[in-house]
Amino acid sequence: MISLPPLGSLLLPLTILLQPVLSDYTNANTSALHDNSQNCSCYVLNSGTDSNTPEYFQYYRFWDFRTLADRPGQYVKAPAAVKDNQDAGQEDVWNADILDSEAWNVDWSIQSWSKEGSEEFPVRMVNSPANIYIQQNDDPNNAFTYLTLRTSRLAAFQSAAEIENLQKNLLHCSMRMSARVVGSAGAVAGFFTYYDDTNESDIEILTHDPKDVVRYTNQPAVDDAGNEVVQASTAPDKLPAWDEWQTHRIDWFEKNSFWFLNDKQVAANTYSVPRKASGLVVNMWSDGGEWSGNMSVGDSAEFQIQWIELVFNTSGALEGPDGGREEKKKKKGCQTVCKVDGVKKTGTPEVVKTGGVAAMGVSWGLLVVVGVVSM
Repeated sequence: MISLPPLGSLLLPLTILLQPVLSDYTNANTSALHDNSQNCSCYVLNSGTDSNTPEYFQYYRFWDFRTLADRPGQYVKAPAAVKDNQDAGQEDVWNADILDSEAWNVDWSIQSWSKEGSEEFPVRMVNSPANIYIQQNDDPNNAFTYLTLRTSRLAAFQSAAEIENLQKNLLHCSMRMSARVVGSAGAVAGFFTYYDDTNESDIEILTHDPKDVVRYTNQPAVDDAGNEVVQASTAPDKLPAWDEWQTHRIDWFEKNSFWFLNDKQVAANTYSVPRKASGLVVNMWSDGGEWSGNMSVGDSAEFQIQWIELVFNTSGALEGPDGGREEKKKKKGCQTVCKVDGVKKTGTPEVVKTGGVAAMGVSWGLLVVVGVVSM
C-alpha cells in the first residue's frame, strides 16, 4: 500500500496567491462545472479521523454573498413577509437582478414545491421564492451583505425557503459555509447533500435547541418501523453559538463522514455514508412535527449565509444519476496542487506544489481516493 505524503511536506515555499474567484453575481459564469481557480488542477485539504490527513479533489467552487450592495444601508431592511393569501409558492423573488440573474441561475434553483400536512407533520409547508433575499448588516464601517432564507408561520401554513445547487453529480466533497441562524423557535436550518432519503448527509440547526447544539446526521435516521436509528445522528453541545457567525463544514468521503465547526472536527460517522452522486441543498423550514417543532403564528426565523465553498469530485451526468447529458469536460493530471485550508483569503486557494504529482511519488489515481471521478 502506498501512503500519501503528510500535508506538511506539500506546503513548500510556493505560496503563489491565485487570482480572486468570481463573487459578483452581475458577472456571468459559463458552466455549472467550473473551476473558479483556473491555475489549479487539484485541491488538497486536511480531514480524516485525525483532521490532518491530506485529501484531494478535482474541482472547486466559491459563492460569495458579501459584496452585493452598491452602498451601506442598501439591503438593511428585510423584505415583507409572505401573506396569508400567498400559499401557492409562486411569489416573485426579491433582488431579481441578483437572484434571478444568468449567473445565479446557472448554479442555483429556487424551490417552490409544497407539502401537505399530516398527522405526523400537521402544518402544511410551502416553499416560496419570496423567502430568499439579500440582506446587509447595519454597520457603515463594516458593511457586508449575506444571502437569507426565511421561514414564517401563518395561520394556515408554514412559508419556507429552499435552494438547490445544480451540480447534482457530487461524489465526494467538502462543503463549507459561513452562516448564522436567528429568530423564533420551531424552525430547521439545513445544509446537506441529497440524492434520496437513504443517501443524505446533514448539518441541521433546530431553533428550539440550545444555541450551543447542532445536529449532524446521515440518513435514514429512522427505520422502516419508525424507530429512531441511534447511530445515525449526533448532537454535540457546548459548541460556539449558532446565532453568531460560524464556519460549518461537511466532509463526505467513500466510507466516512466528518463534520467541522470553525475548522475543529466535532462529529464523525461511518453509518449510512451516502453512496450515490448527490447535490447540495440549503433550506429553512418547519412542518409542525416533532423534529422541527411547531412555530407560533406570526413568528419567523432566518438562515443567513455569507459564503458557500465547495471542493468536490464528480461521477456521471451533471444532472446526477437520473440526469441526461454526460459532462464532457476532462481534467489533465494533477499538475498544480492548491490548498483550500489556511489560506490568506477565504475563497482563494493557494498553490502548494507544481510540476505534477509524479514529483511527489504519488499517482493521480491514488490522489483521487475520495471518489470515483467522471472522465
